Amino acid sequence: MSDEGRLVADRYRIVGRIGTGAMGAVWQAHDEVLGRTVAIKQLLLQPHLDEHDKEDARQRTMREGRIAARLHHPNAISVFDVVTDDNGQPCLIMEYLNSTSLAAVLQERRTLPPTEVARIGAQVAAALREAHAVGIVHRDIKPGNILLAGNGTVKITDFGISRAKDDVTVTKTGMIAGTPAYLAPEVAIGGDPGPESDVFSLGSTLYAACEGQPPFGLSENTLSLLHAVAAGQINPPRQSGPLASVLAVLLHPDVEHRPTAEECEELLAAVARGETPLGGPAEETMLAPSA
Repeated sequence: MSDEGRLVADRYRIVGRIGTGAMGAVWQAHDEVLGRTVAIKQLLLQPHLDEHDKEDARQRTMREGRIAARLHHPNAISVFDVVTDDNGQPCLIMEYLNSTSLAAVLQERRTLPPTEVARIGAQVAAALREAHAVGIVHRDIKPGNILLAGNGTVKITDFGISRAKDDVTVTKTGMIAGTPAYLAPEVAIGGDPGPESDVFSLGSTLYAACEGQPPFGLSENTLSLLHAVAAGQINPPRQSGPLASVLAVLLHPDVEHRPTAEECEELLAAVARGETPLGGPAEETMLAPSA
């Protein structure tokens, strides 16, 4: 499926490549039946994978389709269908959004103003509110999974490791679901991700957008990073301004003290409007507890 103009499932004509990741590629395509632009997420299986790993990847793609199709919200990328390519591999047919990921924006600009970050965060929280309401935990909120359109619309994407309450996981035993730099402490120590973990990951993402790096740093040593996450060793924010106190509650090490996604949406929307919903310094609440 590498050539422009190629037809997939007798319906979707490839226009061009949008991006490629470790396990798949995303293409822009034209739906010749409905006359609309769509995105196709194609599973790419590496040659070295054994049959068990390949089946894991196929099941993950199918699960992403099933889960994402349950979520209907203006701040989440919609999944329309699951088809197979010429090699018999599943492909997700998704909503196309002419956009840039938050990760790409931060790579270019490094940081964003706190009020802009709050505006982005409020829309992500709105999508998470709806996801949690229908029993879906995203489990991998990070800058790369947040899309920014030119008109100000923000959408979350990539439900590949999401978990629905009534769906069994295909994550291998001993593997951690999510990106280490944005994980919640309870997940880093082996706990099962929940809605509160999504809230923490959102806080980590917004922290990175304000401060230029995630709250636990950018160590290339995964074990060292996981240790820092598990210990709650957060570097207090220095450039987050009115957003600092909100980040403090999103990044609280105790899940019971974190706000719900709906409460996050309200807090972030207030900051985006220029208000300070949680006044006062945030540093004390963000420091790791003493041993």
